[in-house]
Amino acid sequence: MLQAPVGWHCRQCVRKNAKKSPVIRYRPGTSALPTLGQVPVTMGLIAVCVVVYIVSQSTDLVYRWEQIGGNEYYLGQWYRLFTSIFIHYSFFHILLNMISLLIIGRLVEPVLGRWRYLGLFLVAGLGGSVACYIFTGPIAQSAGASGAIFGLFGAYFVIARRARADTSGILVLIAINLFYSFVDTSISWQAHIGGLITGVVLAAALGLGRRGRHEVIIDILAVAGVCVLLGLPLLMAPGAVNVG
Repeated sequence: MLQAPVGWHCRQCVRKNAKKSPVIRYRPGTSALPTLGQVPVTMGLIAVCVVVYIVSQSTDLVYRWEQIGGNEYYLGQWYRLFTSIFIHYSFFHILLNMISLLIIGRLVEPVLGRWRYLGLFLVAGLGGSVACYIFTGPIAQSAGASGAIFGLFGAYFVIARRARADTSGILVLIAINLFYSFVDTSISWQAHIGGLITGVVLAAALGLGRRGRHEVIIDILAVAGVCVLLGLPLLMAPGAVNVG
């Protein structure tokens, strides 16, 4: 028997009820932020970006992974839509992006769960790539995780709205970053807006905080549907394949 606040319970009943007990996760508006150990995907993404940055300093990885232009995509190098998310040009570039990813990742990953969060990050990065492909010149070059990070900003806005939490802070943060994107010509505002819109749409489509086989199917269909919609412009629009 095991002692509990409401009496004594047999071990078998405790194990059985534990499987049915709801998992308490971080919700926007609460004061207790998750620890770094509770956001393994965020830490993993940061580690990948840092390793790729270090390796790229001594190799031509930047040239082979960054998105140079539409010609590379038509030659079958579609992987640049994703690999460029992990490429950064300077120490200051990766430092700002990784700090932003650490902050917003601690807020979004515990709510979405690991796989939904990873899918959102990658699809939002794809959204930034597609936006650059359509609205950037054919010889433009850019890379970085900021498009995916803006997708996480948008997802947090959806999460906070569903939790009926204050969204003024995230709206101000998005507005400031978008304003800076337009002021600094070296920053790809196209990727930021593309990632932001993709993050909002995908987070709204996902069954946030729910469990069950049918919710997993809905999640897969939502991610696949957004990817298809993002891929359609690539078949029609001539231009560069970039992400900011």
